[in-house]
Amino acid sequence: MNKMLTRFLGAALLICTASVASAAQYPPGPGGLFPDTLTIANLQNSAAVPFPATLDTVYGVRGIITGFDPKSTGYAFYIQDASGNPFTGLDVFTGSFNKQGAPFNLAVGDEVVAYGKKQEFQGETELEGFDAFQGTDDIVIRKVSSGNAPPPFFVATTTQMRETPTNTFAEQYEGMLVRINGPMKVARTFNLGTNSFILVSDAAPSDSVFIDGNTLATYPAPPLNTPVFIVQGIVNQRTRGYRIQLRDGNDIGVNTPPNVIDAYPVADDQIKVVFDRNVTPASATDVNNYSLASFGTVDGAVMSGGNAAILTVTNGLLHGQLETVTAIGGPTGVAASANNLPMTTSQSRTFVNGVLSSAEVEAANPDSLVPAFPNCFDKSRFAGAGGKFSGGQFGPRITVTGTAVGVYQALYYINDENQQLRGGLSVFAPTAPLQPGRRYRLVGQVQEFASETELVGIVEITDLGVGNEILGLPVTVANAARDTCDATQTLTDGEDYECMLVKLGYVKVVQRFPTPVTNGFHVVGPNPTFGDTMFVSNLNSVMGSTAQYVAPPLGSIVSVTGVLHYANNSFRVCPRGYFDVINHGTNVGVTPTVGKVRFAAVQNPSARPRLTFSLPAEAQVELGVYDVSGRELVTLEKATLPAGEYTRAWDGRSATGAKLGAGVFFYRLKVNGETFNTKSIKLAQ
Repeated sequence: MNKMLTRFLGAALLICTASVASAAQYPPGPGGLFPDTLTIANLQNSAAVPFPATLDTVYGVRGIITGFDPKSTGYAFYIQDASGNPFTGLDVFTGSFNKQGAPFNLAVGDEVVAYGKKQEFQGETELEGFDAFQGTDDIVIRKVSSGNAPPPFFVATTTQMRETPTNTFAEQYEGMLVRINGPMKVARTFNLGTNSFILVSDAAPSDSVFIDGNTLATYPAPPLNTPVFIVQGIVNQRTRGYRIQLRDGNDIGVNTPPNVIDAYPVADDQIKVVFDRNVTPASATDVNNYSLASFGTVDGAVMSGGNAAILTVTNGLLHGQLETVTAIGGPTGVAASANNLPMTTSQSRTFVNGVLSSAEVEAANPDSLVPAFPNCFDKSRFAGAGGKFSGGQFGPRITVTGTAVGVYQALYYINDENQQLRGGLSVFAPTAPLQPGRRYRLVGQVQEFASETELVGIVEITDLGVGNEILGLPVTVANAARDTCDATQTLTDGEDYECMLVKLGYVKVVQRFPTPVTNGFHVVGPNPTFGDTMFVSNLNSVMGSTAQYVAPPLGSIVSVTGVLHYANNSFRVCPRGYFDVINHGTNVGVTPTVGKVRFAAVQNPSARPRLTFSLPAEAQVELGVYDVSGRELVTLEKATLPAGEYTRAWDGRSATGAKLGAGVFFYRLKVNGETFNTKSIKLAQ
């Protein structure tokens, strides 16, 4: 069970416990005897007076930030008193919210004061939010100053930092910076969890020190018997005992070469290669130290921080194809800064080529649409296996851009600004909050979580500035609620609008079940049939919030804007706030309107492109396909059409029936003489 899930369950139990126990508040403390703000030692040292109990409220403890847990399994950071005295380190748990990212922008060396409740997690003392529930951001952090010198390391022995849970000496340094000088060696790497290992000293071979290279950083375990001349980090306690958490590869001194731990695009022609520790600029920017599986060329390289290089490449690949970059081992390979040892063996990382749009990520995998695939599953071709009824596996590393349109606790949504169909994507627990209206470049992996395409495991977020305004894309209940596997990709259904900001115009509130639901309301419509039904989810209930929305009276005509989310085997619209639900009263004669003409190519690239367009009023329409020279190849539509949403598929053939090859094609829509253009890449069939 991961840390985040454990905390959700634990928080529920603690909240129940708190309802029957009277928790104290500091200050002033019981009887008003302790008016001053507490120190970290008051929370950590059971001999201190006062010593708040678990779930007591603490109005402020001060310390200097020494490190961050930047991973979505449970964000946190550590603070320590500048004195370096025992019992002066503390884990400040922020749950679903990474205070290192924007807009908080906390950093190592910042002095902060934290306010919340005292907690215990597997033996480690923490400060958490006031409601003891990790999904809400109610912990209060006040920054006092920046750029402070780090607290001193306590220099310990392997005996003092041995892993055993009965180690009372290690307890007093929980949450603090500790350093052990060698010589030591790696004694065990198996059955310890990812990137964890045991160190021992020849002077005390029975005193095992557990090193955690996975929580605060990603540092692969060195091979058995690797000499280690220094290790440092933040002491942490878990059920099995005490451990030292590495903050990055510079917290350990080993006579080993660096390792490649990640690689991904940051532009269509740039790849970021990340190493597990600082590397020498001369070796990391030598283009001869890299190769591409596509047989493309590495044209240049520059440093990005101390442990990464950004390569400028030419590879000739299309968006969405797999690429592999290799750091070549050898005497002149990329070398570690600490020991100048070059990589002796080549190491590779595979990723999806190019910086993709949400529509490219959401495009259906043709392999999963075939009848032989279980239940004809419409899923992203970049997702891993599984995911139709539960969490799926992660796909390869991927980079995608989009503008944030909705926030539902730890679940965010981004959309392409052109609002073409399939142009939405959910983002789970990003390493920094995504602010609606801003455009981002995100690096992570794709999974199908309960049939919704989701970006997870975020490792990098780049704020690209204010995006273009994204309004709700008009959609009918019939199209948005349609949940069927469109094997031929010719229907307009919920999958086409999944994760997008949409608008249901002039629909009617109804009671679908004998017992009214309390987490939202149902609507039908629009006029004239009112024949299709869909659920409007309560505010934030997509992530289990207890927030309640007072549903409009039955029979009301409403317009609802929100993200189209898939849950409990159906599509539903999730408003972002009360402003997203407009009650027009009971005037059922009002009909919806489309605000303006919209025109887009769907599933770009695709072997069978689809064109979608909307009409605000009845119009003479002509839709054609053109080649790069401007020659019309085929007419897809020529008629007078009423107002509404339309989709037309192109089978990739000309007007004569000739099958056309792959390439760039242009589409022209004429509406009452006004011309609209778009284009797409057609893949070979």
